[in-house]
Amino acid sequence: MLGFVVRRLRGRLPLAAAVLLTVLITTTVLTALFAFTRGVGDAGLRQALQGPGRERATVLVTGEHPAPARTQDDAAVRGFADELFGRLPVGVESLARSRPYGLPGAAAPGREADLTLLASFDRRRVRLLAGQWPQAAGGAGSAGGPSPLGVAVPRAALVRLGLTEAALPAEVRLADRYGGAPLTVLVTGVYRAADPADPYWRLDPLGGRELQVSSFTTYGPLLVDDTAFTAGGLPQNSRGSLLTADFTTVRAAEAGALRERAAGLAGGSGEAGVKTPAGFQIKTELPVLLEELESGRLVARSSLLVGALQLAVLAAAALLLVAQLLTDRQEPERVLLTARGASRARLGALGAAGSLLLALPAAVLAPLLTPPLLDLLSGYGPLSRVPLDTSGTWLLWPVAAACALGCVALTALPAVLRGAGASALRRSGRRQALVAGAARSGADLALVALAVLAYQQLAQYSGAGHEPAPAGASGGLGVDPVLVAAPTLALCAGTLLVLRLLPFAARLGGRLAARGRGLGPALVGWQLARRPRRATGPVLLLVLAVSSGVLALGQHTAWTASQRDQAEFATAGGLRISGSELAPLGRGGRYSSLPGGERVIPVVRTKQELPGGRAGQVLALDAAAVAERVPLRSDLRDGRAMRELFTPLAAANGSAGGGIELPGHPRRLEVEVTAQTPRSGGRPGLGLLLRDRFGLTYRTPLLPLPESGEGTVPVDLDALAGAPLGSAAAPLSLAGLVLSYGLEAGPGGRPEPPGAGEPALPGADRTSPRGRRGPRAAAVPVPLPAAPPGWTLKAPPLSGATPAAELLPAQEAPGGPALLRLRYRGGTDTFGGVQIGLLAGPAPAAEVPGIATRGYLAAVGAAVGDLVPVPLGGATVPVRITAAVGSLPVAGDTALAVDLATAGRLLASDTGRELPPPAEWWLPAASAGDPAPARAAAELRGGAGGQQVELRGEVAAALLEDPLSAGPQSALAALAVACAVLAAIGFGASAAAAGRERARSSPC
Repeated sequence: MLGFVVRRLRGRLPLAAAVLLTVLITTTVLTALFAFTRGVGDAGLRQALQGPGRERATVLVTGEHPAPARTQDDAAVRGFADELFGRLPVGVESLARSRPYGLPGAAAPGREADLTLLASFDRRRVRLLAGQWPQAAGGAGSAGGPSPLGVAVPRAALVRLGLTEAALPAEVRLADRYGGAPLTVLVTGVYRAADPADPYWRLDPLGGRELQVSSFTTYGPLLVDDTAFTAGGLPQNSRGSLLTADFTTVRAAEAGALRERAAGLAGGSGEAGVKTPAGFQIKTELPVLLEELESGRLVARSSLLVGALQLAVLAAAALLLVAQLLTDRQEPERVLLTARGASRARLGALGAAGSLLLALPAAVLAPLLTPPLLDLLSGYGPLSRVPLDTSGTWLLWPVAAACALGCVALTALPAVLRGAGASALRRSGRRQALVAGAARSGADLALVALAVLAYQQLAQYSGAGHEPAPAGASGGLGVDPVLVAAPTLALCAGTLLVLRLLPFAARLGGRLAARGRGLGPALVGWQLARRPRRATGPVLLLVLAVSSGVLALGQHTAWTASQRDQAEFATAGGLRISGSELAPLGRGGRYSSLPGGERVIPVVRTKQELPGGRAGQVLALDAAAVAERVPLRSDLRDGRAMRELFTPLAAANGSAGGGIELPGHPRRLEVEVTAQTPRSGGRPGLGLLLRDRFGLTYRTPLLPLPESGEGTVPVDLDALAGAPLGSAAAPLSLAGLVLSYGLEAGPGGRPEPPGAGEPALPGADRTSPRGRRGPRAAAVPVPLPAAPPGWTLKAPPLSGATPAAELLPAQEAPGGPALLRLRYRGGTDTFGGVQIGLLAGPAPAAEVPGIATRGYLAAVGAAVGDLVPVPLGGATVPVRITAAVGSLPVAGDTALAVDLATAGRLLASDTGRELPPPAEWWLPAASAGDPAPARAAAELRGGAGGQQVELRGEVAAALLEDPLSAGPQSALAALAVACAVLAAIGFGASAAAAGRERARSSPC
């Protein structure tokens, strides 16, 4: 039988070759796509776990144990690492740290002493800039006693200690913060971190930045030899171990198992996960990172499945067309064999044998051609920098066999249908195509309706903000069949609609061609108009191929634009700074001094729990600056201009910001006060409300007033700003005053009665802040206006509805202007404390205008024009919604934005409340080629202090080069080429068959 089948195919060699090529291309491409999906998923996984963001994949284990417990600690950490990472090799780097010590020098008023600590850094991670490395501890000094402990210091600490490189070695005396004996160290060298971005510096509390400014200013750490803890008597306060796994060979299945084991480390229940060792603390982002990668892998798989389904549809159409042509050519042979007694089963076996014979080369060659195809595909674009693992090729054989069997079924289908319904085919005519019958039966319209339903489902996904991958039974994400099938359904529906219109187009073309003078076009038009269904197959392939190519091109263009839009959205169009370690007052001056700093925008960003458990975000930002500088895609703001949306928010503040401007760049304020206080009412405290150039209001710590008479209340702005690294954003203005007082508890915890038995004691407050523009500059007097209309008093009522304080008429000071006077009252109901706010300027409006996203409004059940209570700064701020948009920059689709200065003034009027410090600072680019954000990012990364920096260009490049995202785009382009080749084969075979038929019907 095999010889007969071969002779039958040899007689129709061109059509048999077309079937063979179609099966070979389809099987090879689908097999390569299977291997590509696995390879890209694993490559993207490995790059994310070992690439620039690899610090998120590390695990920091910290234990506060003494040095003698190191052996037990190392064993516990190693056991934890083996249990967590399984077969993956894990590197463990450890760092011993001392308790904090005070640096020499008296602390400034209102400022804590500067601190440092000692740590045994790996010397391979640091570079020696001057001097020499500290020696091992345990040696004797020149006088026979123990020698000072040798240390190397970072340059910031060297400057703080008042030393120079030429003065080394030098002894320094450190104060023990726990009350122990001072520690004398010998500074022998100066070092710096070789690569502060290396994950190793997670072990350093300062992150390799040399300086950290918060409630304390910490310098260092001071580098010591590890023997200082084991033999030198230096107490080990804590020891951190950084676990870094080698993910070079990790696969998706292993990552899934690792995600389950690490689930408990992210704060979840984690019953099946790895438990934290007793006595240790774990800090890691590994579970969150693995969840993000799994989501990205599913998106990539969905994109590849979309392309694979389109290829399968077009390959099926091409195979059916060519197989139909081959069956038509073999029809006389089938009739002859039937007349000679061949049964239907015999004829089916012959057809199946021919199909298997044509598919066998594809099943054998596809696994062999897959590796070269993968090398070719990964040799260009972002994939060229990521090695694809093509191991495990044994899986390609069953995949190729399954694809080949599918092609066999499609190839044999026309012959089976022809044999089963010969009488029906004789009635309908040999020229009728399957797709034409489907069109006449209305199946194309049903497919169009199905495509519309799928599109509506996708629109609901997008509108509701849901992930297209629903949760499976196990709680994990899965590939959504609607997302995969919708593009192909739309493609097929559009193609069938074209076929339905083909006869009308053919008749119209024939009439137009007949009006012309040329014979060729007229004959072509007449032929198509007489037998339009003959062109159904080629037109079907042509439309599918062109549509697949256009879809792939459109998807790549949309994907590229989407990645760039995401980068612009996430970075506010330039540079986004977050996680600053500077003091809140010092951030404005620091970031304003950066390149392009005149365009920097502070942003207060807080979370809000919305009804239904949904999380929202509240932004307080400089609305006027956002309207002018921050880009937002037009569709996210419904086509309205940014000025139209954000300018009304800033206009509400107007010129009512008020305040008394302080000259120059003040570093210290001295408030002159004359006070008369109750005998037992406790010493009142005075705080200042300072407003910087961004409209941010800061409240200084409350400092005690003199018990009676005149005095000076000093405010060290340098200390509050975290100088020398931080500085206030000048010009500063005095926005108001805060006075706090209350009765003290007597014996038994009861409040003592007010002095002299009076229900209220008069008090007067005279202030005159002085700004110092340099360490030795003369003070500049700034008198406060005393007229009551220039101030707004906010005081709680006492018993009998009597206000706790009131403004008094101005009193002329000897030799100076009239000063502000305030009387506050005591009483038993002041026990526990009373706070009074005094705001410069008139009272602000009782509500704040704001912009909300539609998702936020839907969550709170509000609409444009409604008044929404919003928690902000420890108070509830009434916000009047002026506009609704799709999304707000950086925050997303569930957020609300108000003007920073307007909200700050309203809070300040409520007894001196203040906004939370800005969590982010945005520096939008002035144009596409503006170098200022990149220069500012480089300056921040190279300087002292810690913060997170996100640059638009870097974020866009990372998104465009992500294998999980870029891989499907390359694959879709290759699939479009394969579709074009398959369509060309089918189109050529159909054209050749039509030419032979016309040649046989020609009289010549």
